[in-house]
Amino acid sequence: MADSVTKSSTNLMRGSLTVRVGVIRDGTQGISLSMGGNLMGEWTDSRARTLSLTNDFKVAICGEDGKRLYLFSVPGRTLSGEQLSNAEVKLDFELSD
Repeated sequence: MADSVTKSSTNLMRGSLTVRVGVIRDGTQGISLSMGGNLMGEWTDSRARTLSLTNDFKVAICGEDGKRLYLFSVPGRTLSGEQLSNAEVKLDFELSD
């Protein structure tokens, strides 16, 4: 969930985004994004099978053979990341105005 923090006259918004790979609402294989239990977006990707957190806090979306298809990252500054399973990654980030 996102919240606002004031720091040195700069407005910051902090949040946690969860990225998941699996069956999405339309019944197809895809990627979903959620914050605080609320679905933020999703897209179909029939090739996506697993996720992997990179050293620089990007999410590698991989195919059946484990080969990287593409990278996903959040805007702003990523504070931390956690690999929850091979199908779920959580990113903590902050945005400033």
